[in-house]
Amino acid sequence: YITQLFTKWHETGSILNKQRNRRKRVLTEETLADIQGRMAVSPRKSSRRLAQQCGISQRSALRGLKMLHFYPYRVSVVHQLRPQDPKMRANFCRWMLQSIHDGIVDPSLLIITDEAYFHLSGYVNSQNSRYWNTENPNVVHEIPLHDEKVGVWCGISARRIIGPIFFYETVNSERYVKDILEPFFEMLTEEEKQYAYFQQDNATPHTAHQSMHALEQVFDDRIISRGLWPPRSPDLSACDFFLWGDLMQKVYKNNPRTLEALEIEIRQVIGEIPEAELQRVFQNFIRRCSVCIEREGHHFQQLL
Repeated sequence: YITQLFTKWHETGSILNKQRNRRKRVLTEETLADIQGRMAVSPRKSSRRLAQQCGISQRSALRGLKMLHFYPYRVSVVHQLRPQDPKMRANFCRWMLQSIHDGIVDPSLLIITDEAYFHLSGYVNSQNSRYWNTENPNVVHEIPLHDEKVGVWCGISARRIIGPIFFYETVNSERYVKDILEPFFEMLTEEEKQYAYFQQDNATPHTAHQSMHALEQVFDDRIISRGLWPPRSPDLSACDFFLWGDLMQKVYKNNPRTLEALEIEIRQVIGEIPEAELQRVFQNFIRRCSVCIEREGHHFQQLL
């Protein structure tokens, strides 16, 4: 090795390697066709794996994908709207903005509620998962049929998150009242009981006579539910467009192995969400209502 350095110094006056002039490899039509064919068969393939299969560099593989108009779309779920849904969505948003404008609804005392299941198997990270294609597909992530899970119910306002309340059995109207609503009522402040508006989706356990009667005892007519809340509208629910996604990105970082550990992580993450962030969430909610009206109730995420 010393001899090689001495020889290089004697011949070039330096021991540094010569800089090589790297020229882009021209991607032939045959190579591009190979890339296109392989990605059509296996759109989840990584660019590194594609490069190995095609016998080119990863940089060339990425350049070829760009030339063929392939883009790395995120795995996401888009809710389906039925023909009657857009009108109901726009009507709700008009009512909400008008009620806030008229002072009927205090946006800081609007409690949006929902439940979700958290599985020990974790979740799909949409930031790191990609599906290569020329058009954006609807891709879903499946979990084992009998995976251990815990149900989580929360109420979220611009001031605080009420909960979490955990449940372990399928929710019917009786369990909804006993295991969720009654503990929730005990957590409310007197101001919330007197002035807050309560929102829930149109699930049958939520809108059953027993459930509605329990809610009316506390909130009177300040209930946003069936008849006012539009179905299939997770993009208008702060739990869906903010809370659940935020929790699922954070609670699995420590890889909880038991349901008890998972519940501890959920409580901790919720407790660390500052009020300032909740206020931004509800500003976002008002913005979503405005854009939903502009779109006449149709999908609007691309405009946010």
